[in-house]
Formats: sequence, C-alpha cells, structure tokens
Amino acid sequence: MNKSFIAGAMIVVSTTLLSGCVIHVGNASAMDGNDVSTMLGSVNIASGKHAGDISSINGNVDIDEHGSAEDISIVNGNLDMESHVTVRRVDVVNGDIFAASHVTVTQDVETVNGDIFFDSHGEIGGNIETVNGDIHITDVTIEKDLATVNGDIDIEGDSVIFGNIVYKSSDSKWIDEDDHMPTLTIGSNVTLHGSVILERPVDLKIENQDIKGKVICLLYTSPSPRDQR
Repeated sequence: MNKSFIAGAMIVVSTTLLSGCVIHVGNASAMDGNDVSTMLGSVNIASGKHAGDISSINGNVDIDEHGSAEDISIVNGNLDMESHVTVRRVDVVNGDIFAASHVTVTQDVETVNGDIFFDSHGEIGGNIETVNGDIHITDVTIEKDLATVNGDIDIEGDSVIFGNIVYKSSDSKWIDEDDHMPTLTIGSNVTLHGSVILERPVDLKIENQDIKGKVICLLYTSPSPRDQR
C-alpha cells in the first residue's frame, strides 16, 4: 500500500490536474499514454486507449474494454474495469474494485475499506489484499497470496492460487472496532498450491477436501490456570 499517497492525500501532477469533472483519456484533456491526476473528478479510459499512472481523490476510475494503464491509486472512489483490461498495480482506499472477464493486473491489487470482485479468466501477477473488504473471485489465477483481515473471501470456479490464503491478525490501526468473524468459502474445483493460514478466528466453508488438509491455525490462545502453574 502506497502510504505516502494515503497519508498526504496529495497528487503530484504529471500531465493533467482537473477537479469537478471527468477526464477522458484519448481526447484533448488527456493524451493517450500520459499520466493522469485529479481531485474531485473521475477518470475514464476509453476502449483501446492507454494511460500511464492514474491518481484520483474523491473520484471514480473507469477503464473501458481493451483499455490499459500503469499504476492506479484512488482515495474515496471506485475502480471499474471492463473486459480485456490490463493494468500494472491497483491501490485503493475507501473504494471497491470491479473487474470483468479477462482482466490482467501484472502486480498487486490492494484495498483498505473496499471490496474486490474479479470475474472469469482474470490474472493477478502479485497479491490480492484487503483489510476491511470482501474478496470475490471466479475462475481467476493469482500468482502470489490472497489475504485479508476482516473481509469475507469467496473463491469459486476453476480459480488457481499459487501462494497462500491468509487471514491476518486484527492488530492494525485500520481495523474496525465492530469486529466480526469473517467467512472463507472455497468451491470444489479451486486449486491452492499454498496453505490456508489463519491468524484469527474464521468461519470455514471449504468444499475441496485437499484444501481442507492445508489449513494452518496460528491463533493465540490464553494459557489455562493449570498451564500457568
């Protein structure tokens, strides 16, 4: 997570800095291939167009089919990627990520307070990670880990995870005080090359028998009075 982007809530202008409007990449307001930065405005990458790095505060980012971009950083806004979109990295605070079919992210996908949805034939070359967000993937390949703290995870179809599925302990400043027990749901056809690592209580709904045997509990338990003697 790009902490300097979050803490400062500032945008470094590379090409375009606009507020209160929509930037359409590929026309006069933002040339194809350039970086785009905006406050209080949204960004649209037209079909087949390419943008460099995209930075947005209080605005959504939409990428039409066959569009592409480099690093995407959003505070208080959603990211919507249509089919056959390619981006390098996604970093969102207080916003959801929606990816249609055949979307490729070559590095990491991260949110703090936001859900992540990836449809069929998606590919993530790094990690998928949330703090207080849910993760829903179907027929998606993840090269590294899939991790959360408070969010539900739902993995369906012929999804493949080469790393681990991790529930991290809730000791972060980002955690909601109204903590709940999240649910991990894994369909019968999912392939997991790593392990399911639980650092906190989780409700498990795992249909795949092979994955059931890969669950590792690292939960802290208080010593009993007998153990303290």
